Amino acid sequence: MPTLPSYPPSGTPTEGMVLVAVPLAYVPHVARLLADLDARHRVGPVPRRRADPTPHPAESDWTVEDLRRLSQGRSATHRTVAAVLDALAADPERLFTVADLAEATGRPRKKIIGAMAGLTRLLKAHYNYAGRGFPFDRMPGRPESPRELCYTMDRVRAARWREAQHRGPETAGKVGAQPDL
Repeated sequence: MPTLPSYPPSGTPTEGMVLVAVPLAYVPHVARLLADLDARHRVGPVPRRRADPTPHPAESDWTVEDLRRLSQGRSATHRTVAAVLDALAADPERLFTVADLAEATGRPRKKIIGAMAGLTRLLKAHYNYAGRGFPFDRMPGRPESPRELCYTMDRVRAARWREAQHRGPETAGKVGAQPDL
């Protein structure tokens, strides 16, 4: 039978340490917890300077094709964002609160909030978020709720969103093309 190491291991400073009895089944969990706590206190690596410090030129706005791609996403975030964009495009220039969007989309407020929280990450991963931003505008609230964030879409983006929703890729470039029914 192998001999167990002495506790504390020789050469280990014991100052600032406490021996705690832990059931054997919990030892891996305690070790993982200690490793996590230790990792939080470590200083992370120093970020490298970007090789190309000049930013790429900003793109003007969301294209119909980009909006179509966004609308065709399959995740829950995509579906909720598409429903929000439908609501915003149906009434351009109107300021919608989260409660208004929940009512207009038939989704709970928590779903709307969650989708909006995940939207930035989604846009950064799949679109030129830095050049375009959101496909809608966010602004401080209306007079009756000045602290609540509101969402709105201008008429141009609303028309692009509706076009992206109603026209298939084969008719996207044709002027005056009717949606497939």
